[in-house]
Formats: sequence, C-alpha cells, structure tokens
Amino acid sequence: MPANCLAKLAVERDTNPPGQSVGKNSTEVLTAAVPTEALAAYTAVVGVVLAANIGSAYGPFRWSAYVAFVALAVLAPPLALSKHRSAATGQGYRKLPVLECLTAGVAAAAWGLIMPGSPLTLVYKGNALVFATTAILVGAAALLGLAGQRLGTANNRVPSQAVDEVTTRRQAA
Repeated sequence: MPANCLAKLAVERDTNPPGQSVGKNSTEVLTAAVPTEALAAYTAVVGVVLAANIGSAYGPFRWSAYVAFVALAVLAPPLALSKHRSAATGQGYRKLPVLECLTAGVAAAAWGLIMPGSPLTLVYKGNALVFATTAILVGAAALLGLAGQRLGTANNRVPSQAVDEVTTRRQAA
C-alpha cells in the first residue's frame, strides 16, 4: 500500500480515543506496512540486476540498494504523515510515528531479504538460503503480527478534551 495508508493509520491512532479500533482488520494494518513507492523502486533495481545476469559481481551495489530500500520504507511514514495532519491536530501530537516507522522498517527488511535476487543470495546458497529466508519470514511475521495488534488500536495521545472535540466534529460531518 502507499505510504499514505500508514500515515493515515498514524493520524487515526492519534485522534481516536485510547483503545478504539482504527483498522478494519489486522490484514489491512499489515498490508500498509511496506510502502509501495519504496518497494516498486527496489523491485525494479533487483529486476535490472537479475536481467543483467551479473551474479555476485555487484555485491556492494546490491547491498546498498537494499539499505536504501529499508531507509526509504522507514522514512515514508513521517514524510507522508506531515501531509495528513491538519493545523488543528498538529499541535500536541507525535512528530515521529515510531511504531509505524519500525513496522515499515521490519517489513521492508524482511521483504528485501526474502525476495528472489536479494543480496542474501550472495551470502547463502542451497539449503542455507532456504533456512535463512524461512527464519526471516517467520520472525518478521511474528514481529509484524505483534505490531499489528498495537497499530490497529488508537494510542493514548488524545487528551480527553481533544477526544470530545474530535467526536463532536465527526458527528457534525
């Protein structure tokens, strides 16, 4: 999903009463984890590397592309978040959505390592690669599942007065 989805989720977590569900389901929350803008760029780079059939020749380039992908994924939520905050909700709220950034980073790191043509194939071959990618997949799924539970509910950033104002504005709309 686009980075905007994770940013919208961050805004909803900040503006809803504590404990209220902000995602339709956990799948919706988790699919927002990897920003598609960064994923599309990384997938294109990996595709070019695989099409060039260069093997392990450009190892540092492949690792650099991977690190750039993870960095873009981590930076996407706060960059998109600034666009979704209105002047009314921008005061007293998180400047940096840490949980959303960490979730995007873990999801991107795992995705970037388990996809075909990843730089991990430079390090491991055969069964070792299968076991490494399986461990990464299972570990990331567990971490994202735990994070998804927290991301799916509003945090305690809304003071009770602000909750009343938000509720009044939503009912009026």
